[in-house]
Parts: sequence; C-alpha cells; structure tokens
Amino acid sequence: MDIQELENFINYQPIFDINKVDLLVEDIKSKASEYLPSSQLSSIDKAYDFAKKAHQGQKRLSGEPYIVHPVRATQFLMKIKPDIASIQACLLHDVIEDTPYTYEDIKNNFWEEVAKLCQWLVKVSKVRYKHISDKKEAGELRQLETLKKTFLAMWEDLRVIFIKLADRIHNIQTLHYHPKLEKRKRIALETLKIYVPIAQRLGLSVFQWYLENWAFRILNEKEFFRIFKYVKKKYGNGERYIEKGILKLKHLLEENNIKYYTIKGRLKSPYRIYKKLQKYQTKDISKVMDILAFRIITDSISNCYNILWIIHSKYTPIIKKIKDYIAVPKPNGYQSLHTTILWMFDFPVEIQIRTKEMDIKAEYWVAAHFAYKEAGLKPVSVEERQAQWIKKLQDIVKSYQVEIEKEKFKDALQIEILEKNIFVYTPKGDIIELPKGSTVLDFAFRIHTDIGLRFKNALVNWRIVPIDYKLKNWDIVEIKVYKNRYSASKSWLNVLYTPSAKAKLNRFLKQQAKRDLINLWIRKLDEKLKQLWLPTLFTRKDKISKSFSKEELENFLVNIAEGKESIIKFIKKFYPEVVTSEDKNIKAEEKVIKKKEKSVWKNIIIDIDKVVDYKVCPECKPKPGDKIIWRVGKDWIKIHTLSCKALKSISFDKLVEAHWEGEEPNIYYLKIWWYMLDKPWILMQILMIFSELQINIRDIRVQPEKKYKHFIWVNILAEFKIPSKMYYLLKELKNTKEIFKIKEVKVL
Repeated sequence: MDIQELENFINYQPIFDINKVDLLVEDIKSKASEYLPSSQLSSIDKAYDFAKKAHQGQKRLSGEPYIVHPVRATQFLMKIKPDIASIQACLLHDVIEDTPYTYEDIKNNFWEEVAKLCQWLVKVSKVRYKHISDKKEAGELRQLETLKKTFLAMWEDLRVIFIKLADRIHNIQTLHYHPKLEKRKRIALETLKIYVPIAQRLGLSVFQWYLENWAFRILNEKEFFRIFKYVKKKYGNGERYIEKGILKLKHLLEENNIKYYTIKGRLKSPYRIYKKLQKYQTKDISKVMDILAFRIITDSISNCYNILWIIHSKYTPIIKKIKDYIAVPKPNGYQSLHTTILWMFDFPVEIQIRTKEMDIKAEYWVAAHFAYKEAGLKPVSVEERQAQWIKKLQDIVKSYQVEIEKEKFKDALQIEILEKNIFVYTPKGDIIELPKGSTVLDFAFRIHTDIGLRFKNALVNWRIVPIDYKLKNWDIVEIKVYKNRYSASKSWLNVLYTPSAKAKLNRFLKQQAKRDLINLWIRKLDEKLKQLWLPTLFTRKDKISKSFSKEELENFLVNIAEGKESIIKFIKKFYPEVVTSEDKNIKAEEKVIKKKEKSVWKNIIIDIDKVVDYKVCPECKPKPGDKIIWRVGKDWIKIHTLSCKALKSISFDKLVEAHWEGEEPNIYYLKIWWYMLDKPWILMQILMIFSELQINIRDIRVQPEKKYKHFIWVNILAEFKIPSKMYYLLKELKNTKEIFKIKEVKVL
C-alpha cells in the first residue's frame, strides 16, 4: 500500500471543469502510448468525444458532468494495460443504457467488437423488477440477476469483467454522495462479498486493493480510520523504513553476487490488517507481524531459493511464516516465496521473492495472460485454471436459471466460487482444489464422476476414514472403488457438500430410478402376458418388443407406470383377438390385481426417497413397525430387521439407513464389547477414534478383567445415522494393538 495513494483515493475531489477532464484523457493516452501503437491513440480521442457528446447535460450525484465517470473508470482500467477495444468500451460503457444512442450507433462509429462489449455491460447492469412490491426482495433479485449476467458475460469475453470492475471502483469511490445510508452500505457489502472475491480469483490485485478498502471504509468507518492513522503514524516515513529496508536488502544481495531486477517496499492496507485482527481476535494492531513487506524480483526460480537462503542466513525467520507458493501456487495461480524475518527493524518484516513473470501475474494475472491480435484484437488464450473457474461460474448460472431457484444459486455461488478453498493431494502428488467443508466423497466426484459413483472407501493420510470425513489442507487422499458395481445411494446427498458433486449424484439417481421403474414394469408386463398365454417380451414370437426401438419401448413403459396408459390397452394394440374375447374377465382381473398391488406396496421403504422395487429377507421377514435396514448387494435391495441373523455375516459398509413410509429416519446403535490392556491414556486414545470419525457415544462402561491382570473390559454403545460408519469404526478398533479381542458386536 502507498499511504499517499490511499489518502488521495479516500479524499476524492469532484471535477466540474471540462478542461480538467480533457487532461485526464491526455493522461490515459500517455499511459496507453507506453504499450500500444501510436496509430491507435486517436481512437481514444474518438471514443471520448463520442461519449462526451452522448452524455452532454447529464450529471452525477456529486454534481459533476457525467462524462467524468467513464473517464475516471478508464483511468483505473489503465492499471492493467488494456487493449484499445477495452479502453474505448470503458469510455462508452454507459452510452447505450443512459443516452439515446444505440448498439448500431456504436457499431457504425467504432468496431463491432467495441459495440458488443458495451452491449454486454448493458445486459449486466440493466435488470429491473418493476412488479415486485417488496423493495428488499426486488433488490436481492436484481443483484442475483446481475451476477448471473456478469458471469455469463465473463465467459463470452473476459474483458467485460475488467471494465465492470473499473466501473465499480469509481462508483464506490463516489458512493458517499448517495443520500441513502442503507443503499451505500448495501452496495459496499455487495462489493466486498462478490466483486472483491472475483478480482482476487482472477488475480487482479490492483483492482482488489481499491474495492476492498473503500468498501471497508463505508461499512466500518471508525475502524478503517483507526487502522489508517496507526499505519500512517508508525510507517508513514518512507525514508525511515521502506528506503532503509531496500538499501539493506540491495547490499545483502550484491554482497552475495545475486542478480535481481528490483526491490519494492509496501505497507499492508487497512482492510488486510483488519482481517488479520479478526483472525487473531484482537484489536491490538502491533500483533500483526507483516504490516511492512518487501518484494524482491529476480531472474530465475533458482535465484528465488538462493535469495531465501541468504536472507535466512542474515536474519532470523519465523518458521511458521515460511510459505512456498512457487511449489504450491494459490488458487488463482499466484506464485512467490514468503518469509517473515526478525531483527531487520524492531518489528517483524515480510519478504516476498519471485521472478519477473510471477510478479506480472501477481499484479495483472488474467489480464497479463491475454494476447491480442493487432487487427482483430480478440483474446486468444487464458490460463487453464482460471478458464476452469470461469467455466464453473457459467455452469452454475446455467444450472439455476429459474427464478424460484435463487436460493440454490446463492448457495452454489457461495460454496463453489466465493468460499475459502482447501488443497489436498492425490496419491500421485497432484493437487486438487475443493471448497472448505468438502468430504472425501466430494473429492471422489471431483476426480471423476464414475469414481464417486463406485465409491467403496477412502484413505486419508494412509488411514481409513468414513464417507463423511471433512478434508483438511494438504491431506493425502486415496479412493477405493467397486470394479463391478455402482454403490451410490440417495443418502449420499446428506454427505456431499459441493453443489457440483450433488448435481452429478442427482443425475445418476434420476437415471437409476428410471431404469428401476422400467425393469419393474417389464416384469409386470411379462407377468400379465403369461396370464394371457401370450409371448413374453424379447422372445422369438413377441410382437411388442419387435415393434419398437429400445428407447421407444422404455418410454411406453414409463407412460404405463405413470398411469397414462393401462397394461391391458397396451397389450390390446398388439394382440386384439386374444384380449377382445376376454375383455370383461380381464377388466375384473385388472381391478383385483390393482387391489393386490396396492396392498402389497402400501408400506414402502424409503431412504430419503421412495423405493418401490425391493426384496425382504426370507429369514427375518420384516413387517411395518419393525426397525429395518438395507443391505445393498448383487440381488439389488434386501430389507432386514436389526435382529436378523444374516446381518452377522454382512460387511457393515453395505448397510444403508431404511425406514417404513410415514416413520422418522432410524438412528442405529452399535454395542461393542472388548477387552484391552490397561495402560495410562490408552482408553483416551481409543476414544479419540470415535471423535475423529464424528461418532456419538451414548454409554460407556469399564470394568477390570477378573482372570488377567492389566486387562480391562470396555462396553460402548455408539450412535449412528449412517450405518456404514460402523464398518470404519470396527476397522480402526481392530487395527488398534492394545485391543486384545472384540468379543461382541451387536446392532440395535
């Protein structure tokens, strides 16, 4: 942070003299001349003159001529060295929306590309809800629709968001001129919650700095100025700290013959300091260790590590503050070495070390990764990770286009895009990025949909964990799968955290439900054909299956299942002579069959969703009212009572919660009885297994073993909502050396 620059930003001075606006345009042209061909500079004047004419007579809330806003926004845009089309579009970005001029006018006077950028910006901002009486609801809907259109526009042309962010910076800088405090705070909060994370993820730190600090100033003015005054008073003298620190580092590098391009000093901004104070749960600013930082730009990665070693040989590093973002980049691709050292001054100092390319990426990132053709000036490439992130934004928008799904859209946006992320390793060392709160099942679906659907179990840091285990930064995760079958269950929706994984599972479950329904009605149709002494489906003399393709037949069966057509009428189309002679008997028989079916399928097993096709265990024969459980196997779904003897020989990882329709979901209890060595702290260590697996203990009893000294009996009653967790618990207990024997295991 440059203290003077921040002070100038917060002390905004309106411009009323149009000649001063002309000077700002000259400044824009001067900056553009540093990297654009001189032949393009006149295009800036052309766009400015057009915008000035279009906005003539219009004023801002500050009282300034309206043209000041697009010019100021373009000044901010120049910080990322935009192409000429972006500069012109920024100067013209409000013309279509706020003046009589149209898309065709801009297209005819400028390139079509400029007109398209302006049109996208209009689509982003022009959202109205005139028929909604609730202003709060209307505002929320407008915000959500603006976000949707912004994200779609980003995929169409990423330069739209560059201009949108520059526009937002000037709008929020002049927000204090808005008379309504409530609206000022709403816009500031929207900026902090939405646009700041977007700028951060796109690596546009030069925009992020303005947006977050000014939003912070509006939302918490007292705290902003408390921090700002502290920093200005303690670190405001550049000669005292920044220049002195630069000289020390230059001398150290030259003494060791290390090549470098430049060394810069910076102060942490008020908002970043505020976030640190929140993290440390203190108001004492002196507790923040990296308010002053230096950045060393060198020529190679090897020199980055050499410089780190040299600095550590001179100054004492704080070990926990050494971070290698070169080997493991941040989510937005940021790379650098960070270390915090003592004894350069009487307070800790952060040192950042990176190459010139890394520095450009850190400042401009996506903007730096765009190449523009000299004639067409169209973006031709973007870094892969950023492209994936932007594509994810678009996919979320497309998934929740319906207005009634606005809550789902907000949740998906918050979880997948704006929340903090964690990084975990695959066994091969690949890094996978996931939202914080993701489970091992989310990880499986992120690797590949099929791996998620065939999930068997997971190992985290070489230890088996339950399916709902929440991952932590830098966990090493290995997924085991079933080779010959899918294990996915509706109950997994309670385990998954990420909307993308839930969407994949939901698609599979819908397809599976359709398959199950079709198979059920194939069997029912065959039964009816047998009763009528007709050929069953897919046999040599069968007329029905030979009349349709597989897909057409399936669609007819779905219609029958949904009651759109009866089985009798369907059969009658193919065997009229057989059916017609027995119509009366068949109708009577159909009523009997329907009555039987109704009584048979009255009580239906559900696991969140209804299941109509299942088998009951022939030994325990569960009835409505019995506490039941699913066993998923090759013979599809089989229902057991908890007292069933067959459960003793079934692996617990194949059990799924089940209950009768109309009843509450079951809670299962596992009674475990074992004896073990009686050593200090051993029992506490074993109880930690329950804690790590997030298993609730309802009862625990310990008593000495009568025959053997140094042994104790432990009896625990554990509670489970997900029965398969029993498998993971027992596996962990059996792998515990101190447990001599698990004598009894009983599901209650």
